[in-house]
Amino acid sequence: MTRIYIIRHAEAEGNLFRRIHGQYDTTITPRGHRQIAALRERFAEEPVDACYSSDLVRTRTTAQAIWLPKGLPLQLDARFREVRLGRWEDLPFGQLEREDPEELTRFSRDPLHWRVEGAETLEEYAGRFLAGLRDVAERNDGRTAAIFSHGSVIRAMQMYLFYGPDRIPEIGHCDNTGVSLLEYENGAFRAVYLNDSGHLTPELSIFTRQNWWRKDGARRDEDLWFRPLRDAADWYAACRREAWQTIYGEEAPFDGYAYWRSAADAAGSEPWSLCQAMLGDEPAGILQLNPEQLPAGNAGWISFLYLLPAFRGRGLGVQLVGQAVSYYRARGRSYLQLSVSPENEKALALYRRCGFCDAGWVPGLRGDLLLMDWNGELTRDLQPELQPV
Repeated sequence: MTRIYIIRHAEAEGNLFRRIHGQYDTTITPRGHRQIAALRERFAEEPVDACYSSDLVRTRTTAQAIWLPKGLPLQLDARFREVRLGRWEDLPFGQLEREDPEELTRFSRDPLHWRVEGAETLEEYAGRFLAGLRDVAERNDGRTAAIFSHGSVIRAMQMYLFYGPDRIPEIGHCDNTGVSLLEYENGAFRAVYLNDSGHLTPELSIFTRQNWWRKDGARRDEDLWFRPLRDAADWYAACRREAWQTIYGEEAPFDGYAYWRSAADAAGSEPWSLCQAMLGDEPAGILQLNPEQLPAGNAGWISFLYLLPAFRGRGLGVQLVGQAVSYYRARGRSYLQLSVSPENEKALALYRRCGFCDAGWVPGLRGDLLLMDWNGELTRDLQPELQPV
C-alpha cells in the first residue's frame, strides 16, 4: 500500500490580488509563508519518503515545508501543474465576472462543459494529473509520498476518483496548504480524508476572507476590473485633492490639475499606465504608474494608488497592487517601488500585507517619504530533475 498526501500550494499572488492564475507563474505572499510554516509544523513528526511538486514557483516554494526539513530530493513533474487557462490567464476576476460570467460559473460548477480559448479541458488536465498520481503511487509501494499541486486539478482528481460528474456540487474546495490523504492498493485509491486545513488558524485561512467557495452563494466577493482613464481631469484632480488633504490637511496648498497633466502626458503613449478601478459600474479608484522611472534598475514605479472613501476598508486595495504587478511583470520588471508618507498608516499596512518592505527614505514635497520595495522575482534557485509528461 502507498500513502499519498496531496497538498495545495500556499497563498500566492492570484489568491491575494483576485486574479485568475493557472500556469501563469507567481510568488508566495507574506501570509502564504506563514501558512508554509504552519504546514511544516504539521508534518514535523509525519513520515514522508518522497516529495513531488508541480514545477511552478508557488508549489515549489510550498514544498519546502516537507522536503527541506526531511532531507528529501524534490522531484518536479509538470503533470501536477494547474489547469492551463488560455486567454483567461492573469485576468482580474472582476473582468471575468463582467465579460464572461457564464463560463466563470461553469468553471466552478460545471467544469465538464467549461470552454475557454487556449485552455485545457477538464478531461485533459484531470487526465495528466491522474496519470502522474498513479505513477507516484506505483513507484512508492510501501512508502509515503507527498505531492504539491493546485486547487482546480486537485478538485478534478477528487471528482474522477471519489464523486463522479453528477456530484460536482458536493465536492469541496481546498484552502491554501489544505491536505488530502489517499491510500493506494491493488490499483485503487481510497480517501482517508480530503481538503483538511486544521493546521491553519482563522488568520491564516483565505476561506475566512473570501466567499467564492461557499455553496449557498449568499455572500459575494468584491472584485475590481480596470480600464484606461481618459478625459477625466476634474474627477482625477478631485481624487488627488482628497488624498492630499486626508494626509496633510485642508490648508495644505495643492494643484490637482498639474498632477493630471503629468499623468495624462505619460498615458498618451502607455494608456494602461493610468487606470480607473471599477467595481461593477461604479468608479472605485485610480492606479497611476510611471514605467519611465527607474527603468535601469528593473523596477516598476507606482506613482499613485487611490480608493474613493466609500470603497476603503473593504480589502480592495490589494487588487490595485495586483494590477500594478501584472502591468510591470508583462514588461519585464522584476520588482516594484513606491513612496508613501510615514503618516499614512492605512497605506503602510496595505503595502506590507502585499509584501512591500521598507527600503529607505526619499525627499517629498512636505518632508521625507518612506521608500518601499516589492520583490516579485520568480526565483529559480531549486533545480531538481523535471520528470517528463
